[in-house]
Amino acid sequence: MAASDAADAPPAPSRSPSPPIAPPIASAPGPRATALQKLYADATAHILKTCSYANFSACFPTMAREASDSLKLLHQDFTEGLGEYWRTNFESILDNRNVVASLNELDSLIEDARRRKKGSAGDAPHTLSAQQLYLSHLAPSLAVYSQEMKERQDAVQEDNVELLGRVMQQRKEIEALMKGLEGVAADLDASVTALDSEAADLESSRDAVRDVDTDMRLTA
Repeated sequence: MAASDAADAPPAPSRSPSPPIAPPIASAPGPRATALQKLYADATAHILKTCSYANFSACFPTMAREASDSLKLLHQDFTEGLGEYWRTNFESILDNRNVVASLNELDSLIEDARRRKKGSAGDAPHTLSAQQLYLSHLAPSLAVYSQEMKERQDAVQEDNVELLGRVMQQRKEIEALMKGLEGVAADLDASVTALDSEAADLESSRDAVRDVDTDMRLTA
């Protein structure tokens, strides 16, 4: 009977509770990933804003005067295409380097640390899941990686600003060249007009000589 009671008795509770299941990492951008995306969007929008139609059309005064609608369409296509290229390139970098998931993990670690700092006893290390322990060791590396991403983002923004500056400088050089060509064309037109006038004078002189010669022959 005692043996039967022992067999029916519930098992003794384990000294160490099973580690809780770690919450899944959200695929949607968290606070830091959202901030990074907003930072990039604001930076590209600011750069494209500096390339306004007024600045763009100033590089093509003749076209702006004679075909403003076409130039406006060209400016719109240029800015939209450049913005779309930057956006897709940035999203490709985020996907290839798994940036959103990494920043979400960092958000989770920081939030967990804040809860612990507020006075919660927290879980004993042996009760943490393998993923939680893994992420706690990764926290310093993720922080460094986040800083590196910010520095790379700043470098990309500087490169974009420099690229836009070179484009605007090239536009100015093209404008100066066009003005020079317009001046040469004006000089050629003036030369042709002068030659036409001289040719007319020469023809008149020839007619006068012919008349004098005819008169002299008749007199003789």
